[in-house]
This record gives sequence, C-alpha cells and structure tokens, in this order.
Amino acid sequence: MRAWLLDYLRCPLTGGVLRPEEVRWRGDRINSGRLVCDHGPTAYPIIRGIPRLIPGLRSEVDLRRVYADSFGHQWNTFDWPRARDEQEYFSISDQTPQSLDGLTVLDAGCGGGRLSRVIGRHCRRLIGLDYSVAVERAACHTGDLDNCEFVQGDILRPPLAREAFDYVWSHGVLHHTPDARAGFGQLARLVRPTGRLHVIVFLKAWLPLRLSDSLVRTWMRRLPYRVATRICRAMGALRHVPAASFWKRFFWFSLQPTAELRTCCNFDWYTPRYHHEHTFEQVAGWFRDAGFEDVRYINGWPDAPPREKFTPPGFSRRSRLGQLLGVVGRRPPAGATLAPQADRAHPSADTRQVAVLAPR
Repeated sequence: MRAWLLDYLRCPLTGGVLRPEEVRWRGDRINSGRLVCDHGPTAYPIIRGIPRLIPGLRSEVDLRRVYADSFGHQWNTFDWPRARDEQEYFSISDQTPQSLDGLTVLDAGCGGGRLSRVIGRHCRRLIGLDYSVAVERAACHTGDLDNCEFVQGDILRPPLAREAFDYVWSHGVLHHTPDARAGFGQLARLVRPTGRLHVIVFLKAWLPLRLSDSLVRTWMRRLPYRVATRICRAMGALRHVPAASFWKRFFWFSLQPTAELRTCCNFDWYTPRYHHEHTFEQVAGWFRDAGFEDVRYINGWPDAPPREKFTPPGFSRRSRLGQLLGVVGRRPPAGATLAPQADRAHPSADTRQVAVLAPR
C-alpha cells in the first residue's frame, strides 16, 4: 500500500484514525506491518501490501480462513481482465472517461478488480474494498497503475473516512450482504457533497423463477465449492438448448458467450450465502431516504438494448432474467439538509464473520 491510502482509512469499530507501526517497505509501498487505532488498542495487519481491516483478523492463519468464503474462491478461480471490460463498464454506467477525470473513486465490493482497472485508468485515485481475499487478485490486475489501492474490509462496517469520495460504485455486491439496505446506508455516508453513488443489484424476478431459484440454491449451498463449481460448469451447456432464453425464465442459467464466464455467473448466482432481489422503486426509496437527488435508473446488464438503458423495468422485463438493476443518485451540496437515516439493526461483525468463514 502507498502512504496516501492512510488518509482514507479509519477503524471499522470506532471510526478512529489509523497509524502505521512496525512497517516494512518495498520500494514506495508498505508491504507489511500493522495499523493501530488512535481511539484504543485495536490493531489490524498489513499483509502482502494490503490492509486487512476486518475485526478479529490478525494473522495469515485468519486470512486463510477468509479464503473459505465463496467470493474468495470465485474471484480467485474465475476472475480475469477481459478485452470488453471497458465497453462493459461504460455501457452500464452514465460515466465517461472525461467525467471520471480528477475523481476519487471507491469500488465497493471490487472482487478481483476487473472493473476497478477500467475506472482506475481514468480517475485520479481509486480505492477498492472487498471482504474476501480477492483483493489480492485486484491488486495484481492494477499493479501497473499508481493510483489504485485495495483494502480488505466489510461494507457493513466500511473502514473508510466519511464523505471522502466523489464517486462510490458498487456492482453486484449489496444483494449478497445480510442486509442490503444497511449496506447502502453505510456507502451513502462515504459520498462527498455533490458526489454520486451508483449501486447495481439483482432485479426482482417473477414468482416461478424465484421458486426454482430457491430450491436449487438451498441444495447448492450445501456442496463443497469444488463440486458446486463442476455443477455450474455443466450448467453452462444449457446455453445451447433450443429456446434457451425462454427456459431461462423458469430456471436461471448464464447465457454468457464463453464456458468460463458461464461457470462464474452460475457460481455467483447459486452459491453465496445471501441472495436478495430488488425493484427500482425499492432501491430508489433508499436513495431518497438518504437525501440523494437526481435519482434515476440505469440498466445494469451490458447487453441490454440501448432503448432500455434508462427505462425502469415493468413486469414483462422482470420475467426476462439476465438483468441487473442499477440506480444512481447525487448527494446535495454542503449545507443542504440530508434526510435522517434510521438506525437499522443488522448482524454484528462477529455473527457475519462466523457466517462467511464457516467451513464448507
């Protein structure tokens, strides 16, 4: 990690500033050491150049336990930069290379960093946050970019300074947390006045598909990851079934063009512990409750027809799976009154950690 990252880091328990101790440098980067909170004795390790700001994670042994999480497996097994990544990002956002210029960006739930690299090539600074060890893959993907840094931490307790980012981007993450709305509330606090927040979550499907999903997901979650991966790879052959788009309305499977992508998408759909689906009205309500303005819909599926990019989906489109729901909003200027956010109960850090780290 580079020294400038310290300006953005905070203790996830107290919000206190973190100071480095016992650091070892590798060139212009801190490769190991620990970060100590100025509000108490809590300390967090820096392992392989990445601050690991998860309460209770103190060593390499704890880090290996986090690897048991499905997302660590997913992004370290399947994720890789692709030639179409830049086209994909700009097709599912309302940003341009020019609009990103000069911005400080948070990629909240960055996974293996495919889209972090795209954004990082155009913005002033990018910080990627993820709960899993996939941040190591993300750091490798952006190793040639001096403006990108990554942090291992929890979206429900983000270890970052409030109002520190011009643009907070969260793609396909909140719907895999215990409480998507609570996670949204935490991200909203990180946006600077006049800054923007863009979240992409699963679009709520029609009832027949939700029922079949529930049955398959309940079974798939009980399997070891290596077995689930093989099943997800076999499911990829369904793309070649006649009228695959029609059958997908009743049983979800990926229609991506390559076998590896289909396996990754099927794994992401069926194996995570938490899976929520949302409507535009619901997510737009979160933005308005948090005081955001200019709230609008953006289709989160890169292959969506252009005419559907900014048109909220009705029932007929909800029955066509393979879509993601994107919503973007702008925080009012400083001095404007923000609507108070109700405190929402969500699982404690210990509860979440047990859930994610439970062996398969």
